[in-house]
Amino acid sequence: MTGNEPLVSIIVPCLARTARDEALLDETLTTVDAQTCRAYEVIVVDDGSPRDLAATVAAHPHTRLIRQQNAGSAAARNAGIAESWGSHLIFLDADDHLLPGAIETGLAQLEAHPECGFVVGPHEEMTYDGEPVPWPVMPPPPGGDIYQALLRFEWYIIPPSSAMFRRHTVLTVSGFQDPWGADDLDFYLRVARRYDAWCYQAPPVTRYRRYSASSSRDGERMLRSIRVVYDRQWPVVQHSEAGREAFRTGLSRLVDIFTDCLVENTLDRVRARNWRGAARAAAVLGREKPTKLIRAFALALNTR
Repeated sequence: MTGNEPLVSIIVPCLARTARDEALLDETLTTVDAQTCRAYEVIVVDDGSPRDLAATVAAHPHTRLIRQQNAGSAAARNAGIAESWGSHLIFLDADDHLLPGAIETGLAQLEAHPECGFVVGPHEEMTYDGEPVPWPVMPPPPGGDIYQALLRFEWYIIPPSSAMFRRHTVLTVSGFQDPWGADDLDFYLRVARRYDAWCYQAPPVTRYRRYSASSSRDGERMLRSIRVVYDRQWPVVQHSEAGREAFRTGLSRLVDIFTDCLVENTLDRVRARNWRGAARAAAVLGREKPTKLIRAFALALNTR
């Protein structure tokens, strides 16, 4: 590290329940070790893991471990921000990969666009097992004002490590809040409302690990969460026709996504004979999307 390079803090929240989770964290940190720019620190925030991560973290240079009782990714990221020293921040999930030139690329893009509070680059994708995916991965949309694109949910910053933020950008919006699952979207909307971004189309800076089963997501919790997120944005957009349209479109798209999750949640609970959980998911489906409740019932009958 030279005195001329700004320090980048890489915040990695981690809840490691299994040996596999710990191995993925080690794999993630190994990709950070390969960075072409060495002006960085890594802060792994152990979010109440039942496994001891000290030895895994100690094996990686520039990396230190802090611990908290389980409080979720938003609180873990805020804890990492509070412990960090960098003038720039990257939020890296504990099972994704940072590509070798990520830090160098992000710093160069921010230097080239001093008017922007953050920059967003393209990403690659891999399967859960780390294999390449057979589908093309679209780069982010070119341009600087991405607030309405995010609100409309026509595009999304995924994974979080696609972006590099100036520290003052993150502190100005008071970091992450915790609407029980959609804290990333909440943070991006609050940042994009106040700051322009620069979205660039090459090179990719991170690799996202895909999980195939949407049933692993709690549809009921996510529906509550996105409504909190959008309620926070309504005062910002209510007097703008374009803003109201983006609000309605984005919320509708997200409700559709997470009611699909609820269908799968319902089926999973029926198969597990968790009748109370299945009834609760079905009740939410009935309120949100009655036609999907009928579909869930039909699928449940076919699994008997």
